[in-house]
Amino acid sequence: MLFSYILLIIASYFLGALPFMILIGRMRGVDLSHEPDLHHALWYNVGRPWGILGFLLDILKGVLPVLAGFLLGFPLIVNGLGGLAALCGQMWPIFRRFDGERGNTVSVGINFTLSVAYGAPLIFIIALAIAMAGFLVRTALRWKGSGSNLNERLRLGGSPSLVFPLAVIIGFASCPVSSALLGRPVEMTLIFTGVVILILIRRLTAGLTADLRGSRRPWSVIANRLLFDRSER
Repeated sequence: MLFSYILLIIASYFLGALPFMILIGRMRGVDLSHEPDLHHALWYNVGRPWGILGFLLDILKGVLPVLAGFLLGFPLIVNGLGGLAALCGQMWPIFRRFDGERGNTVSVGINFTLSVAYGAPLIFIIALAIAMAGFLVRTALRWKGSGSNLNERLRLGGSPSLVFPLAVIIGFASCPVSSALLGRPVEMTLIFTGVVILILIRRLTAGLTADLRGSRRPWSVIANRLLFDRSER
């Protein structure tokens, strides 16, 4: 069985690393290989339906490893490691010189599947409620203060949107806390914690050298990256 466990984890990494959004772009005649944010680029440069498809495919990267291991009767920790491997694949994909996405969508898939498959959907519901609250507050502020079009009001970047990335990381951080409070297996709590750690590592390190080189406040850059997923407020 050890070989099967290792195979699941390795296969999960390569699943996470598959550049689905770049392939969708090429199918539609658009080169997204040099875009810093593939979700944003797919939504605006290819079209909303394709952007939604890319979003769902990335979520599936987190769902499939955990679900496959669960259905095969593998231990919880192995299934969780499969999910984390897929997350690493999206963040540091071998097919893109180990420079990938932020990992939020894959993390949603991991946390959703773990919560539902192991009988604790409340964990995911709490996290989703926190993230959606941040999204609604951000969108309401932008809707009230901007005369821009619908695309501008709904886009993930731009101002005022600090509340949304902050709510996202708080939502993910709520999962290990909820897991522990609900008395779920220690392995589940550790997997949720691993998701948070990997997201923070990616937030912190993606393009950090260039940002620090041009800043006189390195600690501010680091804090903003961890909390708001950007170097400056």
